Amino acid sequence: MERKLAAIVAGDVVGYSRSMEADEAGTYAALQSAFCDIIQPSLDRHGGRNFKNTGDGFLATFPSVNDALDAAIEIQAGFAEHPLSLRIGVNLGDVIETDGDTFGDGVNVAARLQAMAEPGSIYVSAAVVRSADRNRADAFRRVGRRRAKNIADPIEVYRVSPGSASPIAAWLPSMSIRQPAGVYLGVAAVVGLVAAGLADRAGLAAFASSTIDTVMRISGTAREQRPAIAVLPFDDMGEAANDQYFVDGLTEDVIAELARYADLQVIARNSTFAMRGQAADVRELGRRLGADYIVEGSARRAGDQLRVVAQLVETKTGAHLWSSSYDRRVDDVFLLQADLAAEIVSHVGSYVRQSEVAAAAQRPTDSLQAYDLVLRARSQYKHGSSDGDGLLASRALLLRALELDPGYAAARAGLGLTYIVDAVNGLTGRASAPEIETGLSEARQAIQLDPNLAAAYQVLSFGLAAKGEYQEAMQAGLRAVELNPNDPDSLMALAKAQVRFDRYGEAVENAERARRLQPLAPQYYVYVHGQALYAAGQTEEAEAVLGECLMTSPDEADCLLIWSALLAELGRRDEARAAMDRLRAVRPEFSLESERQYRRFGDSPLMERFLAALALAQAPEAADRAPGAAAAKAS
Repeated sequence: MERKLAAIVAGDVVGYSRSMEADEAGTYAALQSAFCDIIQPSLDRHGGRNFKNTGDGFLATFPSVNDALDAAIEIQAGFAEHPLSLRIGVNLGDVIETDGDTFGDGVNVAARLQAMAEPGSIYVSAAVVRSADRNRADAFRRVGRRRAKNIADPIEVYRVSPGSASPIAAWLPSMSIRQPAGVYLGVAAVVGLVAAGLADRAGLAAFASSTIDTVMRISGTAREQRPAIAVLPFDDMGEAANDQYFVDGLTEDVIAELARYADLQVIARNSTFAMRGQAADVRELGRRLGADYIVEGSARRAGDQLRVVAQLVETKTGAHLWSSSYDRRVDDVFLLQADLAAEIVSHVGSYVRQSEVAAAAQRPTDSLQAYDLVLRARSQYKHGSSDGDGLLASRALLLRALELDPGYAAARAGLGLTYIVDAVNGLTGRASAPEIETGLSEARQAIQLDPNLAAAYQVLSFGLAAKGEYQEAMQAGLRAVELNPNDPDSLMALAKAQVRFDRYGEAVENAERARRLQPLAPQYYVYVHGQALYAAGQTEEAEAVLGECLMTSPDEADCLLIWSALLAELGRRDEARAAMDRLRAVRPEFSLESERQYRRFGDSPLMERFLAALALAQAPEAADRAPGAAAAKAS
């Protein structure tokens, strides 16, 4: 018996019994032709598995929501000229597979959606809408909350508009990325000349912003057609000198509350916090962050009292749309976060349903001291940092938080991440492979405590990928993105898992979405994006993105690794060997043997091609010296 996350399509012929009474032979022949000529070919083309025929209907699972939607749309298009009519329901949920059959709540909801649908239509759940490619946003029309037999809670139902395009059809017209190689080389040359003339940090920051704008244009990461919000770090107006972590934590949690709403784009924390202290016009900040609206404010903690002032500004005009102040007790901080999120989205427009706003209010722990410790832990270590001391300090704080509240899911997820990161990246020099299991155990406990905690699924995905369980890692990543579609770290975790599981096109899309939400992303994001493009065979685009990585960080080992393989495959052997020499200088423990063990591209044919390309770049079979704690970097 295997439990996993899957997209389920349920189809049923309308009025089949009545048609059989009127013309049994003709109806049966029409049904058989529909299955043979329309349904099964569409399932096969999009990777579906028909696990049950129900006489006049079918149930099928798909590896992704987009595959399921493409198949459903294609099937309904085939029925447009057919004498029979079909209803289809699509859901994303947990299922159990055993002995070739599939069942569970995920299947039940898909079947109920099918029963609600009108003839010739496709009804989908909110989970499908949140997980679908963003280019489909205009394809969904809200039907409302519907009660269904044997389903405890009402289902949020959407209808797929007739004739809605597949994501590929919608995506291609917006791509400005397939330009001649000379365009990229020209951009690289100009940027390189500019970089050579920069000596001060202010100039470098301006250069980085300009570079990001340019590369995002040429790499197709254009902004989506949804309102984008950036929450700037709140100013700490308190008298205590060490309260900044609390105010930063409050800002991060407001960002997290807003990120729950799939109809908004929420710019990631790392990008907005990079703006701290920069005296820039709000219109310029909006341009640099790709934000339509900016939230700014301040917080003051005095004893057990908390005062927060916030305002919402439209970046296009600089107009102040809303401002408010809140005076609460500190132990009401979670309610304050929910209230802030609700006020912000209500003033942005009718993009978020009030039912969703109400559902956002939740209290993750009853211990304010435990929450305070988690905020301190976040300030000590951020995922992607190489600070081993910071990681250990963060772990100690999280352990103290769990002593106060063993049921605090976010603390368990954060603790699990520290074990997995250290085991994979060797930041402290003390961790070993078994600590991955410790981290996975903490992540699974977090999910048991809070099944809707996206961060826990992100940690689970990271740990499973490190163990080589690529399919399970991808399913956990999908769940993280479903729960928090605006979390770029979850999107990147999913993209990494998809690269390892031979889902290269989807990996590129998710990496690009993550970079849209994180305009000032760390180099790790650029590397994953470049790796996905390389895996997908988008050579020119990969060259441009990896070139960006190495322009700003010439010694970034992971970018050098993919860069050397790419150059070798392009026949530029001398450049490939030079890149390999730089890689070995930065990472002396690197070898083909370690890459073989790490399985960066899983068990796909690409893995062997990649190793062959590295050999052409004269990668060593074994390391020059005994490797340190970090045998491979999980970037």
